[in-house]
Amino acid sequence: VGRHSIVNVGATLSHDVVVGDFATIGPGSHLAGNVHVNDDADLGVGVVARPGATIGGATIVGAGAVVVGDLPAGVIAVGVPAAPV
Repeated sequence: VGRHSIVNVGATLSHDVVVGDFATIGPGSHLAGNVHVNDDADLGVGVVARPGATIGGATIVGAGAVVVGDLPAGVIAVGVPAAPV
């Protein structure tokens, strides 16, 4: 977990998860193994990420989204599966 990052209450980080600097993991979020959350990313309440997913820097993932693939940097992604809007 990087500098000045927040892992909120009820969130789980599985094995080999990497969280960059200034990232926020919302309450009740669940990140499976080997997920990479890059700098300045913001994951909303209840986000779920599949094993091996990468969330780009400065990306916002909306509440309840399910990340099933890699998300690029600097986008807002919502839905099931999570997709940039």
